[in-house]
Amino acid sequence: MKIRIIGPVGSGKTTFAHKIARIKPYPMTSLDDLNWVRQATGDRHRTPSERHALLQVIIQQNDWIIEGAQFREGQDCFALADVIYVLDLPYYKNVYYILKRWFNNRLHGGPKQYRNLWLFLKWQNKWRTNNRDDVYRLLKPYHKKVIIIRKNKV
Repeated sequence: MKIRIIGPVGSGKTTFAHKIARIKPYPMTSLDDLNWVRQATGDRHRTPSERHALLQVIIQQNDWIIEGAQFREGQDCFALADVIYVLDLPYYKNVYYILKRWFNNRLHGGPKQYRNLWLFLKWQNKWRTNNRDDVYRLLKPYHKKVIIIRKNKV
């Protein structure tokens, strides 16, 4: 089974992917991990060709779970997916999850990429004002395999 999960920052994509992977042990990939090379000296953004090559290896497998907010690149995975989950929770829940993650990160010294609260809130706002409509337009040809999750924690 090939599963693609998309939604805004803070919507629970990674948590949802892990829940599915516990039930069905499919290899799971976060698009953030394809986009960035995490290094002690600072993260390096991979080039589009690097990201494309990595994604092509993953989508050639028989089973996979791919999660991420990214949708402009790697559209092959939407076409190849057996099911596409769109996490479209209410705005206040996304903001709550972003704040919760940021606060826990501050308390427990989590990954550097979660330290910039304003950047995550900006991304959340961009999803609501622009990207959300773009994603729904992109997914129209695949409407028979799209499942939209609008409420509650996933």
